[in-house]
Amino acid sequence: MTERVRRNGLYTGVTNSPTEKRQAVSKSFKDFQTFVTHEQKDILMKIRTQAADFRVEEINSIPIGRDGKYGVYEMRKTGWNTLDALKSIAIQWKRSPKELAHAGLKDRHAITSQVITIFDGPSRNFEDHQVSLEYLGQSSRATVATDIVGNRFSLVLRSLSADEVHSAKEALPQIGATGLANYFDDQRFGSWIPGHPFIAEHWIRADYEEALRLSFAEPHPMDDGEEREQKDILRQHWGDWKLCKQKLSRSHRRSIITFLDDRKDDFKGAWACVNAEMRGLYLTAFQSDLWNHILNNLFQEAFTDDQLIRFRMKTGELCLPTTMTAEQRKTLHAAEIPLPSARIKNLDESLRPLVEKSLAEKGWKLEELKVRHPRDRFFPKASRAAMIPVADLESEFGEDELSPGLAKLNVQFTLPRGCYATMLVKRLMIAESQMQN
Repeated sequence: MTERVRRNGLYTGVTNSPTEKRQAVSKSFKDFQTFVTHEQKDILMKIRTQAADFRVEEINSIPIGRDGKYGVYEMRKTGWNTLDALKSIAIQWKRSPKELAHAGLKDRHAITSQVITIFDGPSRNFEDHQVSLEYLGQSSRATVATDIVGNRFSLVLRSLSADEVHSAKEALPQIGATGLANYFDDQRFGSWIPGHPFIAEHWIRADYEEALRLSFAEPHPMDDGEEREQKDILRQHWGDWKLCKQKLSRSHRRSIITFLDDRKDDFKGAWACVNAEMRGLYLTAFQSDLWNHILNNLFQEAFTDDQLIRFRMKTGELCLPTTMTAEQRKTLHAAEIPLPSARIKNLDESLRPLVEKSLAEKGWKLEELKVRHPRDRFFPKASRAAMIPVADLESEFGEDELSPGLAKLNVQFTLPRGCYATMLVKRLMIAESQMQN
């Protein structure tokens, strides 16, 4: 008999087993695959030709000693995302997943190392299927995000033309002198559909039907064939929920349609049934785009045109400084911009005109950026540095052994927690012609 109950924020109207429910949620996350333009795809193809071309080492400050209830380990992996690697370790060591903790997520398509903790974990190493643990000692607590001091990156950029080598050679000393603009990079905007507002914009304006339609029916450039087929069914028969149910495969999408059929177009209620993690990602994508726009305007106010370089991101054009005076560097490296939302209290009056102007250009006011329903997810509340230092920057050019006649660049650097290494890659690959305003 089919269940029809709310469980963990999902309307499970068409799935019978726990396995089916997990598969349904996993299937719904296809909406978050990253879309890139041809230019951005070309940049990304410069790295990750092979896993060894992208290495990340987490710098973690958790206290480690001989005492404490938590075992501390360095986890090395490739071909796994952090959460799946932890699940595999938990299964093999017969531990509850809740006993394992990490401070940050690391990329699947890279060779990565990071610290994890296990409550009452064994004092031994582990190795299996491209995941290994090295026992480091004990701690009195689990590791948390604030333990991360930074991440050390080692990248290989391949198939570089002579012009790209020239651009990178010009950019490297500029990066060392100015630091890096701390934009959220394209990975943050995987849920955004070109030509449409962010899904969260419809959500917080209480247009729940459109938020649902964009989430489950609107084509995304990275949809695979099956996903396109399922979305086509919804677009063609939107509103005829019984017919949609008959045609759709079992999934989180179909459970939402079942809710709409049962509750007679209760779009507000259906939106509350959408996976909460998905809705949280919608919020952070929208908020990050607003923050990027504020930073872009800050740069335009702080620098002259000949100090700026313009480049394209997935969501539009932005600028960043290539040169700065000592006074500008001091000011910009001290500047922090709050993530915009109605949750901001006591906004720095020196920032208020910039923030209000930037939001108005996007059609918003600060007090409007709040979630009214359902109140299980909120806009994050934090501040983010405008510019970040790039520490220990090292580089070496050479011939690309995988692409005869073209060059490669080995580059190593350290970034603070929460910063995007791919922004540095973009900075290196921006063509000299783009420096013209």
